[in-house]
Amino acid sequence: MSLLWYGAGTYTIQMAQLGRLPHLSPDEVAYYAAKPVWLIAITAISTYGSALASALLLMRSRPAVWLFAIALVFILLNNGIELANGTSRAFANTGATIATVVIVLLAFAVLLYAHLMRKRGVLR
Repeated sequence: MSLLWYGAGTYTIQMAQLGRLPHLSPDEVAYYAAKPVWLIAITAISTYGSALASALLLMRSRPAVWLFAIALVFILLNNGIELANGTSRAFANTGATIATVVIVLLAFAVLLYAHLMRKRGVLR
């Protein structure tokens, strides 16, 4: 489930940043177009890192835990920077707020799951 979740999220963000996601409102297109390259890189590390960590988890690989942790740090960093800059889409509407909270909570939950699997010896 983690790979599907993060794979879909990575695809969605990538297409939005490229301006190829259908049904984006003009303000969302402007939001993604105005993002600086360094913030796009932070977003890429969080999204691609989570997807890669999910694949490693499926392969029962121990580095999945570290990669989930790194991705979570970058998810929090990205959201913190966007909030501080006043450019966060998290409060654009109720759906965006819920989605942001769910993303962060699931990132914590998947990291905890991976950590527990490592402690139980499932990951090698």
